[in-house]
Amino acid sequence: MGEPPLFDFTHHASVNDYAISTHDYLKARPNAAFSLMATGVLVFDTSNETKPRILLLQRAAHDSNPHKWEPPGGACDDDDKSILHAAARELWEETGLEASRFVGLVGQPYIFSLRSGKTVSRFYFLAQVNDFQSVKLDPNEHQNSLWVDEEEVRSGKANGVDLKITAPEVVQLILQGFSLIKTQ
Repeated sequence: MGEPPLFDFTHHASVNDYAISTHDYLKARPNAAFSLMATGVLVFDTSNETKPRILLLQRAAHDSNPHKWEPPGGACDDDDKSILHAAARELWEETGLEASRFVGLVGQPYIFSLRSGKTVSRFYFLAQVNDFQSVKLDPNEHQNSLWVDEEEVRSGKANGVDLKITAPEVVQLILQGFSLIKTQ
């Protein structure tokens, strides 16, 4: 994918709590029920105001949850400047898209356990991007991408493709993202 961009994005005040490092976030919450953090980024194409579409990625056949669909995202790294920077980095690594603005947090964090027994909290952010039409996948992680509307998410089918999303909680977060987009 080349050298990462500078991640020169802005963010809404509602996500100020995530403009800090994961270390500082966890330090301020010593009783958190999780020890690892991850992000998910909900990117919408709103060029058709009556029928916005969200970007979903299909996991690679050789990865965990093979062939399932999800929004871009992944683990926060220790060297990420902030949780929002982790989200911007993951979005760029997985799609080549650059976040221009983080608009808000979507729903409650999705908490899950890894096979190792560690607990992860994934925060989903609604983001705007500079150019949503230039998706470039990392084949090590994803094998396909689709822009789908709310009806397609609800039905689990888009253009003849089964949209088996990674978890029911992720489906709910995606649908919450659609609700947020409609109010903007």
